[in-house]
Amino acid sequence: MNTTRGITLAWLGHPVTMVALAVLVVNDHVLKAVHPGWVTGKLSDAAGMLLAPPLLAALAGLIAPRLPLRPLAITSIVTIGVGFTFVKLWVYGARLASATWSLVTPSLIRADPTDLLVLPLLAATWWTLGRSRTTRAGRVTRAVRLAVLMPLALAGVAATSPLPRPLAQEVAVDDGALYVRVGRDDWWVSRDEARTWAASAAPRSPESPACSQGRICYRVVPAGLGVQSSVAGGPWTDSWRVSEGQRRALYHDYGDADSLGDLTSDGLAVLDGAAGHVVVVANGRDGFAVRDAIGRWERIGFPRSDGGSVVPPLSADPSPDPPSTALVITVISLLAGFLMTVTGVLSLRRSGQSRHWWWLVALLPVSAIMLLPLVVLGWLEPNSLIWFPVFVCTCLAVMVSLVGACVAVSRSEVWAASRRDWSRSTAVAALLTVAVSVAAWWVMS
Repeated sequence: MNTTRGITLAWLGHPVTMVALAVLVVNDHVLKAVHPGWVTGKLSDAAGMLLAPPLLAALAGLIAPRLPLRPLAITSIVTIGVGFTFVKLWVYGARLASATWSLVTPSLIRADPTDLLVLPLLAATWWTLGRSRTTRAGRVTRAVRLAVLMPLALAGVAATSPLPRPLAQEVAVDDGALYVRVGRDDWWVSRDEARTWAASAAPRSPESPACSQGRICYRVVPAGLGVQSSVAGGPWTDSWRVSEGQRRALYHDYGDADSLGDLTSDGLAVLDGAAGHVVVVANGRDGFAVRDAIGRWERIGFPRSDGGSVVPPLSADPSPDPPSTALVITVISLLAGFLMTVTGVLSLRRSGQSRHWWWLVALLPVSAIMLLPLVVLGWLEPNSLIWFPVFVCTCLAVMVSLVGACVAVSRSEVWAASRRDWSRSTAVAALLTVAVSVAAWWVMS
């Protein structure tokens, strides 16, 4: 079977590609957890360079089976190389990739020019393509590649493990010492009123007292980042608090928090000492905050043997909240869908079929109307009661736009007068779509 679809599936099923898929899955879900570092990070990038071009070409071959093989393969390799370079050299590219990938699974992608060392492996994908063109596959083999191999490759690429991120989880007091827990079971202890810390086993009899012997009690701010105090049963007043604007700025600075819920105070403990009482509060992704014996609050991040970790400073005058990531991704998806739809319809017009397909262009206004709730309500908290209908409207708007683009492009490929004309116009539209999407991300972020 020498069609484009058959050869691209054989390319995806080449032994080198399959080894790359296995390495990617094992490295992301096993080796990174056991030995995180430079080697495992580069190993995932290397496996991705060998797997991504065949996977992209196979997907394109399924949508448009009449595409010529050589231009499709070159376009796939160049697209992966340019996209990888864009993400690794430009911090905004890394943020866009992180936000897009997080729609599938929570992920953090960082700009790192040293990752470009794996780019020469793209040449190996061209070699595997040449070897795949000479193979012959029966009907059963082709069906297995399509029904089993393609989903496995997509799952292996999509289900990459997110970068581990610490979360302050618990504060306790035991035998006159302060204990804090980071993540599932990473305990630290301080026996000098939170001035120094050391790794420790879990406390034997943990308690979390909220009041000092001087009858001053503390509680966390509900759904916020702060602590309130009450003296002798009096009214609750803020003892320490991060404003909502500063909290959102921290969310933007960290870049790997799933939501503002990761920046919420959740649990505290009070320890009485000779000079006064000390309060420690767990603040999720922001680590811990400490009130010393004379009443001064300090964010210490996550405890270390040489002190606390570095935390982003609180902005004195927080800037206006940026648009939500969901809004940015939605706008970019709608723009991309509209541009590709118009390209497909114009190509159909040249082949005399436009009268049947102009209705696809009307999908953008329909999608924009469906997007209106997100535009109006995009800055609401994720736990808002109307979050779910907003999410549904967003998904439907993006789905309608992208389905229209796929229909227009695939139909225009079928009715095109020549493959070269169709490939040229589609490539120009794809480049324009990328340029407009990057500009939209730059302006809205």
